[in-house]
Amino acid sequence: MATFFQFATCMYVCMFIAATSSTKLPAETNENVNNNPDWTLAMKKIEDLQRIVNMQNNCISTLEKRPIDADVQLLIQLQSTIKTQNEQILQLEERVRELEATIRDEDNQPNTPFAGGPLLESNQTDINPKTNLFRKARLLNIQPTKAPAEGVAFYAYFSSSSIPATSPHYILAFDKVITNVGNAYHPHMGTFIAPRSGLYVFTWTIRLWGHRYHNTELLVDNNVVHVTYCNPANVVDGSVTGIVVVHVDQGDDVLVRTGSQLNVGDIGNDFNGRSSFAGWILM
Repeated sequence: MATFFQFATCMYVCMFIAATSSTKLPAETNENVNNNPDWTLAMKKIEDLQRIVNMQNNCISTLEKRPIDADVQLLIQLQSTIKTQNEQILQLEERVRELEATIRDEDNQPNTPFAGGPLLESNQTDINPKTNLFRKARLLNIQPTKAPAEGVAFYAYFSSSSIPATSPHYILAFDKVITNVGNAYHPHMGTFIAPRSGLYVFTWTIRLWGHRYHNTELLVDNNVVHVTYCNPANVVDGSVTGIVVVHVDQGDDVLVRTGSQLNVGDIGNDFNGRSSFAGWILM
């Protein structure tokens, strides 16, 4: 609409100027025209029309340079957010499919029964190598935390008085947390994830009585670092404690689990003696 008005105005001005310029009037006629009120009014109208055209040109230029409307910008941002979320959903779905495939492969592989013999050496951590698949799946749910400036330390014990743990390589989840400086211990998984590299101390205690006996292992990054064994032989109500000083890299997992053999009965835990797990950074 504005463009049509501009065009019509320009055509009117051009035709008027062309008509007046093509007619040659005598000098005295020019003087009479200039003194004619109608002529003066016509020229004033032309000047007004030129000002209007200039104002419209300025408005059009301003509109063309105006930034995108806020609603349009919001719509673009929402579209970008939706695209990003869709990509993240696809990545998560892919991870779930990989995890499901891992579990299916795990279920289809037969377990190798233990045939006796000495305990495993330090780096021979698994009777069945497929345990590594379970470890990777488990660690998908745990993310390392950033260590605070004051250091790293944790202490936890079992919340129940009797913990069934007769399966080999059963991870002991000490779920009653008393200390967790740095939030690097994850009680629901029984796993400590090192927030930074350094020299650490870890200690754990297992309480047993009656005909129960257990072999337990401390693992750092899936490597057995230390082993304990306790067999009260239905004579004493006792406990066994292991302690290690070991270097741990950032992101490595540390946990306590049952050994591959010699696991009978429940692990005890009450006000007479706690089964616990603790650790802290030295330097």
